[in-house]
Amino acid sequence: MWSKAPPPTAEEAARIEASKIGPCMACLALATQGLLEPTLVVYGCDYNHAKSGNKRRGHSFGYALCTWHHRRHPRSEKTFAQMREQWGPSLMDGSRTFHETYGSDDELIAQQTFVIEQRSQQ
Repeated sequence: MWSKAPPPTAEEAARIEASKIGPCMACLALATQGLLEPTLVVYGCDYNHAKSGNKRRGHSFGYALCTWHHRRHPRSEKTFAQMREQWGPSLMDGSRTFHETYGSDDELIAQQTFVIEQRSQQ
């Protein structure tokens, strides 16, 4: 019997909403490595729940991903090949490739937490 995850707490919901504002953690990882022009980092994101054993770890264990990095949806003016060349692999290209390129789930979660904390101090 499948059990549905409980709804997020107020704190978890606030993290999810703050994450969705952006930036995309995969885009940010590329920009930090000097592989993506900072002006191309995408804002306005999906929230990716990290998994362990193909089960969500909980609402607090997630991070922002743009629609390319999360669901492999290219921007309207770009082909899949152009997107892959400019923005790198999507999570849909495989977890191993994705994490080798951008970092582990734990690293991306930590990066997301840092971004939210920095924004809240402004």
